[in-house]
Amino acid sequence: MDNPSHSYIDSNLAGFHQDVIEASSTQLVLVDFWAAWCGPCRSLAPILEKLTAEYAGSVKLVKVDTDAEQELASQFGIRSLPTVFLFKDGEIVDQFMGVESESVIRGKINKYAASQLDQNLQAAELEYQQGNIESAKKVVWKLVEEHPNNDLPKLLLMEWLSGEKSFEEASKIAESVSQPGQSTPEYRALSATLEFQQGSQVTTDTTSLMQSVDLDPENLEIRYQLAQRLISEQRYSEGMDHLLEIIKRNRQFHDDAARKTILKVFEALGGHGDLVSEYRSKLSSLLF
Repeated sequence: MDNPSHSYIDSNLAGFHQDVIEASSTQLVLVDFWAAWCGPCRSLAPILEKLTAEYAGSVKLVKVDTDAEQELASQFGIRSLPTVFLFKDGEIVDQFMGVESESVIRGKINKYAASQLDQNLQAAELEYQQGNIESAKKVVWKLVEEHPNNDLPKLLLMEWLSGEKSFEEASKIAESVSQPGQSTPEYRALSATLEFQQGSQVTTDTTSLMQSVDLDPENLEIRYQLAQRLISEQRYSEGMDHLLEIIKRNRQFHDDAARKTILKVFEALGGHGDLVSEYRSKLSSLLF
């Protein structure tokens, strides 16, 4: 039955089908098998309640007191407390025993449900794509203020501002991303893209650079500027071809800048994919 003073409900044998099996057709249901005498259960409970609140409606927390509901505990083969099952569409999709960290549990939940923050970001992205740019950015700026320790709103703003060529503002946001956030593939890709876009602002137009390279193939400075410009235009293959040519002609150019730039392109491309594999192979063949 529902307990309005908590972010969970207590269930029993009679109500389990409705509380869990039926409910899991519309939301992810976490079932926490616990007991009053269990110390780890008391440690886990506030973590589960906190996470349930974060997912605002897309996750439901159900608690089963194994002392009071021994038959129900027996049906699920409970041998250790706490034990938590994740139910989706009437089936157990994941489980864990003991006290897991908040980040580990969130990772399990994220496979099947979106947090309120995720939902708000998705709504803002849709609004942005529909052309309501300023109102979408206003929503995400508010999310940055409301979730100062979460990097997702910041990364989305970085992406938008970079695309709008608001490089100074995008760079300031990049500096505010946490150290763990800066180690993510998403941040590295955005940061590399932003760097290429900023660099492209100090060069002449692409056509002129191409003509200059054709006239003077040995001018590695111009070739490097052309590579940066092409990459900023997302013409990755052409840009990396010029970088490989620089490595062939002078590996030490600008302290190995061509190779380092190719590695940044890999980051901008997410670190995987056919294009990354192709040019990783080309770079390896050239170097070794």
